[in-house]
Parts: sequence; structure tokens; C-alpha cells
Amino acid sequence: MFQIEQTGYQLGAFINDLNLTEKISDEDFKSLYKALSEYEVLFFRDQKISFDNHRRFASAFGSMQTHPAYPTVEGFPEITILENDKENPSKIEEWHTDMTFKKNPPLGSILIGKIIPETGGDTMFSSLSKAYDDLSHEWKERLEEMNAIHSFEFGFKESLEEEGGRERLADALKENPPVSHPIIKRHPVTGRKVIYVNRLFTSHIEGDDAGGSILNFLFDHIHQEKYQYRFSWENNSIAFWDNRSVLHKPVNDYWPQLRRMERITIES
Repeated sequence: MFQIEQTGYQLGAFINDLNLTEKISDEDFKSLYKALSEYEVLFFRDQKISFDNHRRFASAFGSMQTHPAYPTVEGFPEITILENDKENPSKIEEWHTDMTFKKNPPLGSILIGKIIPETGGDTMFSSLSKAYDDLSHEWKERLEEMNAIHSFEFGFKESLEEEGGRERLADALKENPPVSHPIIKRHPVTGRKVIYVNRLFTSHIEGDDAGGSILNFLFDHIHQEKYQYRFSWENNSIAFWDNRSVLHKPVNDYWPQLRRMERITIES
């Protein structure tokens, strides 16, 4: 049986004594799924896994998605390549929850660090459930019936503005029109409520939000340091986050060094 070591922050736990090159047992799966829901992001060290291992581990938790905007590993269309260097700096700078531009956003993502720069390149995580808990009673009541619009076009505006960007992403734009999600969602496992907006994909609140004042208040609130944990990568480290209850943000302070990550995103 593996060991769980909490980070000591508002979210996150390290999983020790579990070899992901081997198929996990039913007992370990149940314990991991419970831990993911409870701690919101799980971290693993020294997991030198193959593409097959990565896919097998992810598939235990559900069907796997592809991403319309990123390259994938040959023969493994579910493994997205996130690779940045001097010639290809990262364009994602904002806190976000993955793919909320979909009607049914993913359950979570399993990201492995394949090539980690000598300095920089951490990833920040923030708990949307703890942020909800700290809202005043008045704000909780006010937000309960409100919805916000999430948009692929809004989130990938920099890529779309590049030469040929709209042509390259034409199919993705067509397949992912803006969608509406409740601002307050309930986690399907824990029952905890979360604030379900993010600066990257949430374009606006439906209805009366003059000047975006409510949305900007929520962004300021969920980005507070007290809800965060900063994960420092090593080669063959893994982060597995619950996309239903956390934000994350890459720290792009490693340019022009090479950083290569590989990710599988799991459907809800």
C-alpha cells in the first residue's frame, strides 16, 4: 500500500511507494481516487514511465481526451506534448482550469516532467474549494444562481492572432463554441462547493456585471497565496490534479531553457 504525505498547505499530497510502471491494484485505484478528490492534486517523484505506462495509468480513471491546440506523441494521440524553448516560448501565462470551454470539462490531468530546466519552470496550484469556503455568506448566496461564459476563442486569442492561427485552429473553433457554466459548482465526490471561473477561459458573467466587477473580484479572491501550493519539478516527476476543484499556472521563468512535459487529460 502506498503512503500519502500531505504538503502542509491548503491542498496537495505526495504519493510515495507506488510504482506506476506496474498496473495499479483495484485497492490502490480506489485509494488514489479518494486522495485525488480530497487533496485535489497528487504528486509523484522518480516515475520513469513509458508512453504505455502513462496511458494505462490514466485509463484507469476514465476515457482520455485529445487537445485541439497542441501536438501529440506519435501513436499516442491522447498524450499531449507541452514543449517550450528559445524558439517556442510558452504562451500560457494565466491561472486556469483545463478546457472549461467544453460543455463537459475534464476530470483531471496527469502531467509528467520529461525534460526539466536547470532553473525555474515550477507549476502553481490553487484550491477553488478553499476559496469558496472563505466567501462571505452574502457572496455565496449572490453567486449561487449566476453563470459565466467560457470560451476557446477567448482563451487561445494569442494563438489565433498569429499568422495562420485562425486557419490552423478553424476546426477547434467550430467544435468549441462558448459555453455557460454555473459560477458555483459542487464536487461530485466530496460534495464541496467550488468557485468555477478562471482568468484564461472565462470571458464574462451572464447578466448584470458592470465593467466585469464581480468577475474581477472573484479572480482576485481565488488567486490569493493562502490557497496555493508551488510544485518544483524534477525529471520524471508527475502531477495529477483534479480539474473539478483546482486552478493551475505554469511559472514561465525558465526561458530560453528547454522544458518538455507530457500530459494526458481524463474525461469527466
